[in-house]
Amino acid sequence: MEPAPGGRGLELLLLHEINAGTFARLYLAETRGAGGVDRIVAVKILREQWEGQQDIVNRTRDEARLLARLRHKNILRVEDLVEIDGQTAIIMEYVDGLNLKQLVDALVERRQRVPAKVALQIVLESASALEAAHFRVPTGLDGPLRVVHRDLKPSNIMLSVEGEVRVLDFGTARSTHAFRSAETGAMRFGSLKYMSPERREGDRGEHAGDIYALGLVLVELLRSEWLPLLPMDAGEHDSAIAQAIARLDQLGMPNSEWDLTLRRVLGQMLASEPSVRPNAEQVVKLLRAFVEQASGPTLDRFAYEVVQAVNWQVHGEKGGGALAGRTVTVNQLEGGRPTGPRAAAKGPATGPVPAGSFPAPRPAESTPSRSPARSSPAWATEPEPPPPGGNRALVVGAGIVIAGLLGLLLLGLVGGGLWVFGRGDQAPAPATTAPGTLVSPVVPTSDAGAAAILAGAPVGVTVVGQAAQWVKLERDGAVVLESRKAMDGAAPEGEYTLVVKLVGREPLRGAIVLGTEGLSLQCEGNAAGNLSCTGGKRALTLKP
Repeated sequence: MEPAPGGRGLELLLLHEINAGTFARLYLAETRGAGGVDRIVAVKILREQWEGQQDIVNRTRDEARLLARLRHKNILRVEDLVEIDGQTAIIMEYVDGLNLKQLVDALVERRQRVPAKVALQIVLESASALEAAHFRVPTGLDGPLRVVHRDLKPSNIMLSVEGEVRVLDFGTARSTHAFRSAETGAMRFGSLKYMSPERREGDRGEHAGDIYALGLVLVELLRSEWLPLLPMDAGEHDSAIAQAIARLDQLGMPNSEWDLTLRRVLGQMLASEPSVRPNAEQVVKLLRAFVEQASGPTLDRFAYEVVQAVNWQVHGEKGGGALAGRTVTVNQLEGGRPTGPRAAAKGPATGPVPAGSFPAPRPAESTPSRSPARSSPAWATEPEPPPPGGNRALVVGAGIVIAGLLGLLLLGLVGGGLWVFGRGDQAPAPATTAPGTLVSPVVPTSDAGAAAILAGAPVGVTVVGQAAQWVKLERDGAVVLESRKAMDGAAPEGEYTLVVKLVGREPLRGAIVLGTEGLSLQCEGNAAGNLSCTGGKRALTLKP
């Protein structure tokens, strides 16, 4: 946004306050551009008392610069870094919708819940944002920013009335890029409940901590209730997580194998040991596979039938804020300093907000809180636990979004019907690896067999006295695990074919049964030129 001709900055009409947080206030605003093109935006204004705290100011400016680089459909878009009345402010896109804290609280009051497929899709989109922030190379840079969000929680993930997901509030984020100006370590930012165990013990926050927070959000969405603060002790923590996952119901999976695999993935994401957790790239592949297999309504259908009504219930009456009704002139900040004089306020507006500047919210055949409720879809009306305690978080943005839902792969469209979806063909559940033994995955060609995932019965194979080229575990002709020379991994319980390739020899094969206790085999050559393996419940001979 360039200043208007004659040196005058961009004009904003601040309509009303959307949210008031600890560090900043969020306003809905209308731009008054010199070219006559007006837009609805959100403006995040740092509270006056923090302007003297340079580290807080720098973090706000870092957030704007960071989000300007992170162009992704699931990351809130930033338009400009400016100054209003001497206070640092960020102009950003306005998303019309609810954060997940507001959504779940409202659904609990209505005795509804977030459907499993919807919960998986929301977290898939959120994981995609984390993947882009940490691993992808932004345009114009020569490497990824390695962004760590460090404050991922339900109130920092928004769902629009169009079914779009946005990850918000990168003000506490850490990255490797040189544009950062805030010093790390002066304050420990973030919400204690969603901090990983290592972060609560003083770690500065790494990518694995974001995965932990995302896993906790997914468990809470699937439960449609909030978990308490988890214990610090590793054993007690993992036991509490296991109990929470065991109590999950209605996961929407097509069979017990898929259901068990999803529970294992959740356990891995929430493990107290960071090295056990998958990264965002792996989580995206896994969740995509689960979404494809899950039954129930899709995210866009849920947004149309439920989110619009709940959004009106939560935000039906808007207004207020110390700056509401004011027209202000803003100036861009460059290099962390203002480029022009301080913004000049034109004073409070006289009379109501001009017609057409922002339309009043209207229910579209939906239920405002003061109108008779329309019937809820059957999948949204299962009884829920009593509403959890705590204050309801205010929204951190809402808005007019024209882009449709992108990237959702819907399997099993029944008869071409618009809203009737099934599970589609049931692909085998993705294989998993045991805690502490994350290995390089065998990447299958389909997402349904997604890579390297994450818990199962341990399987180890060591070849003694022979030069092994590779070791494979196969099921129905498909490779589940593959390792060089020796195997150290895990797979779901069941029947497999163990295949060992000795250097200069054709592969040797034998049938094994993998139980919950796992297998640890030691194989060595015998007089017949085959491999005799011990360590299982019965002797095993591998033959050509």
